Amino acid sequence: MVTRLSSSVNSTVDNGGLGKFKPNESTFLASLMPKKEIGADRFLEAHPQYDGRGVVIAIFDSGVDPAAAGLQVTTDGKPKVLDVIDCTGSGDIDTSNVVKADADGCINGASGAPLVVNSSWKNPSGEWHVGYKLVYEFFTDTLTSRLKKERKKKWDEKHQEAIAEAIKHLDEFDKKHVKVEEASLKRAREDLQNRVDFLRKQADSYDDKGPIIDAVVWHDGELWRVALDTQSLEDDPERGKLADFVPLTNYRIERKFGVFSSLDACSFVANVYDEGNVLSIVTDCSPHGTHVAGIATAYHPKEPLLNGVAPGAQLISCKIGDSRLGSMETGTGLIRALIAAVEHKCDLINMSYGEPTLLPDYGRFVDLVDEEVVNKHRLIFVSSAGNSGPALSTVGAPGGTSSSIIGVGAYVSPAMAAGAHCVVEPPPAGLEYTWSSRGPTVDGDLGVCISAPGGAVAPVPTWTLQRRMLMNGTSMASPSACGGVALLISAMKAEGIPVSPYTVREALENTCIPVGDLPEDKLTTGQGLMQVDKLDLLVLAFAF
Repeated sequence: MVTRLSSSVNSTVDNGGLGKFKPNESTFLASLMPKKEIGADRFLEAHPQYDGRGVVIAIFDSGVDPAAAGLQVTTDGKPKVLDVIDCTGSGDIDTSNVVKADADGCINGASGAPLVVNSSWKNPSGEWHVGYKLVYEFFTDTLTSRLKKERKKKWDEKHQEAIAEAIKHLDEFDKKHVKVEEASLKRAREDLQNRVDFLRKQADSYDDKGPIIDAVVWHDGELWRVALDTQSLEDDPERGKLADFVPLTNYRIERKFGVFSSLDACSFVANVYDEGNVLSIVTDCSPHGTHVAGIATAYHPKEPLLNGVAPGAQLISCKIGDSRLGSMETGTGLIRALIAAVEHKCDLINMSYGEPTLLPDYGRFVDLVDEEVVNKHRLIFVSSAGNSGPALSTVGAPGGTSSSIIGVGAYVSPAMAAGAHCVVEPPPAGLEYTWSSRGPTVDGDLGVCISAPGGAVAPVPTWTLQRRMLMNGTSMASPSACGGVALLISAMKAEGIPVSPYTVREALENTCIPVGDLPEDKLTTGQGLMQVDKLDLLVLAFAF
């Protein structure tokens, strides 16, 4: 991470160099969410009203938790997360089965369980769409593992009580009947012994497939509504009943979310499609997406040093990581995400996903990004370059191998090394992380466009049971750069300057400061470390 001590940065620019770093509380907190390195703090000091307001960023990732710290509102009080979409279909529930309630307001759930609907719920048609799903299918492996351990612990306690009770009955029988000669007594003792043996064997064959949740969808005359029965998740049989659920509708309408149970602390949103026949329950498939969103836009009014780069910006969460594939993205999910970004009229897309490719600038997804998203609808697409360095030609797709996408490498400053990474002897100047991917691409392109801080302590989903987490990677550098661009777009919109992806990219690359003295350093750093506070003047010059 800090072995290339020969790298240097223009000493006239304050980009978090060691000479300016003092290990006090404020500088430590600032190092956890780096903004000084790219000049975002200087830009906001000069233009506090251009903090991302009026800008909408689509986050193509593993999903954003709307309940996470700092992701509720913007600096001007607007909702932070405008929509949450599962582009993969991994949370879909088939709710095409329609049932009617009996005189007591009871319906048969898709799982076979009897469910009582709330009498206050409006349902003019009287039709209830029902479906069910194993709840573990919504959760990450980490959360599932935690829940299984906690559920196993409680199960063991009850199971040991049952074994102890069975042994007690067997002992009482043996004390009462010294000689067991009658056939009826023999059968009775055999039955008691079988109970003990069965309970002991059951402990060895324990396999928690997970609770089943029942879902109910109906139309209240105006909107499609959703309620879940989560009794199987709760210890108390009086909790989690369908009738007690506060109904949800498509997130973009009311921007409300639910929580499965206090045990998992996993928040979710609901979207209804196909006239009530498909219910999409959206959860994240890793903390990655929420962390990325926090770097770009988190707003902490009581802890401003931990704000994201553009705290005034708003988000669209496009989940491209498929829970069924261990958070891997699919082509279908990516195309759906592009459609959503265009439909929501987003200004920016951040995609901190990628993998190796044989052919740069090739494929259906890249063609759509180039022709439709960037050229036609004029969105600015920012993506991570990859974490496969330091070997040559390790840049990943699409960030480092697509000409219409701004690929971002990961930079570390002395302040970040000392504060976030606790390096005892941080480098005297900023440099690229050694694992940050390098160009060139196989067709001779530079690969990396620019660099931005590649590490941060940012918000994570509530199910992690913590507010923030340290992550490193070009996945973190990309939203840092994206947030910086959001500041610029916020200023351009406020000043009435037309936003062009070509003008912004040219200004972005022309205002970077070099990282490293050697020509080949550009293969890792691109044009260098972006500088937001220099961008506005250059864009103005281009615009006029």
